[in-house]
Amino acid sequence: MRELGPAILDGAPVVSGRSMASKGVDVEMKSLRYFLSVAESLSFNRAAERLHVSQPVVTRTIAQLEHSIGAKLFSRTTRRVALTPAGAMLLKEARSLMAHVECVQRVVRHAVAEESRRLTVGATSIAMQTVTPAFLRRFTELHPDVALEVRELPSQTQFECLLSADIDVGFVLLPGGHPDLNLRPIHQERMRLAIPEHHPHAVSATGGGQIPLSAFANDEFIIPSRAQNSTMYDEILKTCEMAGFRPKLRECEENQTCLGLAKAGLGVVFIPGQNQQPIVDGLSLVDIEDPVPILELAIAWRKQDPSTYLSIFRDLEVGPDRDA
Repeated sequence: MRELGPAILDGAPVVSGRSMASKGVDVEMKSLRYFLSVAESLSFNRAAERLHVSQPVVTRTIAQLEHSIGAKLFSRTTRRVALTPAGAMLLKEARSLMAHVECVQRVVRHAVAEESRRLTVGATSIAMQTVTPAFLRRFTELHPDVALEVRELPSQTQFECLLSADIDVGFVLLPGGHPDLNLRPIHQERMRLAIPEHHPHAVSATGGGQIPLSAFANDEFIIPSRAQNSTMYDEILKTCEMAGFRPKLRECEENQTCLGLAKAGLGVVFIPGQNQQPIVDGLSLVDIEDPVPILELAIAWRKQDPSTYLSIFRDLEVGPDRDA
């Protein structure tokens, strides 16, 4: 019976060993527990007391087990109960199996406990530059024992990861969503324009005033591709058209690439408005007169997720991270 495999729940069949395989035997965990109790006490009555069931239930369960195995496990007289050779063999194997099952249960419980102390957080690049760091810092202050894993992902990818339970909570751009997800708007970010420091309007930018967006109608606007960030892409196009022009676009896949292209003088790029200093040397920041792109950020999570730590995280009230 060395091939007996683990089963954790009562009623779950244990894989039968070589001696039983030819007979198609399935042994349940409950039957083995009852067998062990009788074998160790050598008394059906004491076994029933230990198991908190009636003696006929124990007798019936052992009879069913013997029928399944095709061998008598106990010899009984009016005075004594003894193990048969088959029963003695099963006792040795059952003890080993139950010890293994208990080990598996401990491992699984530990894994569940560890998983319950972990949150996987998704965030767009804009969120990582604004509100997400403050949420992460505040949550860690409150619950330092909970591990946080953070992934930078586009909003649509986050929605997909939430539905597949690959992440627990996301910082996404609105609009967007899914019927199985909850959304809580948390922040509106007014964008600023980063321009090369040799740009004609860089001097005006240093004066601290606002410049109309139309002043950049002849510049190329460097933006993430629509596939990468459709919300930001559409918001920039809409705002430029409201300012009276259709922008010339230069698409790129990564934010750092966009900034590098702007530094090289190949165009201008929108960044979160709360950045008070250029995030790349060689760029100047410009405050834009209305209309200006405004991005709305929200926290997203699964409606049916019972996680206590998720509830705490999503309900935090913090502002954007001014040091991001």
